[in-house]
Order: sequence, then structure tokens, then C-alpha cells
Amino acid sequence: MLHIISNLPISPSFLEKTSSGDTVIFTGNAIFAVKQNSSDTEKTLTQKTFNHINLCVRRADLLIKNISNSELWHSVAIIDEDQYKNVTSECFAFKSCN
Repeated sequence: MLHIISNLPISPSFLEKTSSGDTVIFTGNAIFAVKQNSSDTEKTLTQKTFNHINLCVRRADLLIKNISNSELWHSVAIIDEDQYKNVTSECFAFKSCN
């Protein structure tokens, strides 16, 4: 399942409901959740990463927020607008949080 999260804070209960193999795309202010120095959600997201959750951010959001690739967790994929459009059009079921 595809999940799109655009704002902080991210509810730990939402993250607990994700399944192995799900893709979570962070957009807008939510991209701060996948920075190496993030706060409360870091532990929960790290645990989900090891359970094979696909974590992604949009390149455009990184540029807008002036965040470099090196500031992100190593497991986070950076996608461009074409990839974002492809993923959102290909997924039959997705949830958007916030």
C-alpha cells in the first residue's frame, strides 16, 4: 500500500498500521521526519525501515526545504516528480495522512 504523509507530527499509531512492503512518501513538512537528527518519530520509523518499508521523499521538497541528501537516513529513496506521478497512478490503494 502507498502512504503519503505531508505534515508533522506523524502519529506512531499510523506507522504501526503499515505493513512490510508498504511505501511511505514524505512530502512537505513531513520530510523532516526522515532527517538523521529527527525527534520522537525516529525510533518508530527506524524500526519500520528494518521491516522493509520503502521510505521516499520528493526531490522538489528537499530543494524547497534546503535539505541535502546527506542529511537523510541512508534507507530513504529520493524520487523526482515523474516517479512520484508514476507511483501515485500505479498504486490501486493508498492512504494519505495529514
